[in-house]
Amino acid sequence: MNLLPKKNTWRKTILFYRFLRYRKGFGVHSPFAFALITRVINERWGFYCYDDIELIRRQLVHKGSTGVRREIKRSHGQLLFRVVNYFKPKRILQIGSPAGIATLYLTSYAFDIQCIALEADAESARETAWCVRKYAHAPAEVLAGDYKETLPQALQKLGTLDFAFFHAASRKGENRAWVEEALKHIHPDSVFFFEGIRANAEMRQLWKELCLRPEVILSFDLYNIGLLFFNPRLHKQNYIVYF
Repeated sequence: MNLLPKKNTWRKTILFYRFLRYRKGFGVHSPFAFALITRVINERWGFYCYDDIELIRRQLVHKGSTGVRREIKRSHGQLLFRVVNYFKPKRILQIGSPAGIATLYLTSYAFDIQCIALEADAESARETAWCVRKYAHAPAEVLAGDYKETLPQALQKLGTLDFAFFHAASRKGENRAWVEEALKHIHPDSVFFFEGIRANAEMRQLWKELCLRPEVILSFDLYNIGLLFFNPRLHKQNYIVYF
């Protein structure tokens, strides 16, 4: 008889522990980190774009989209919007875009931005491009094909990165290479947003290594979402936050 707790039970236990210990910014002394936790991560007010984007998601499901079921979760997408709306990046890189929902969350806060979304799967790239053309508030360029070819193109166009979103579980065995390449284009105010830091063993290990890198000053572990900041004016710290 297997007496070990089920996987979902372990996850609920971990999340409950996080809620008790890491909720509402308790014990956080950094003004930057406290503001991010209280004004962005734990913000519960609705924004104008939430319902619109989720309606588009339902339309894609009804349309029979093959990529929408791999898209960013509703709560994660809303957090993604709050983060970009808070930091106001102008040059945005997205790696992994199954259907365009994350792209809409990334680009709905402003019109004067440059966003390039990469997708290796041709059908998913077509779905993203269609979604962006039909619904996006700001222009976004979708590059289809192997990341070994499209990532250098995107980085050359963007120059330095204000913000990078990684659909981290989308390309097993290759995430490390894309992150390393993107790190060459950061500046002190760059922000990296990962969805899927606990999606598999590769991502769990990569996240641990990234948190220890000297250029990473602040990291925020939100269980399956990770945020990285690089500003040397801040004190190095790794935060665990209930989300």
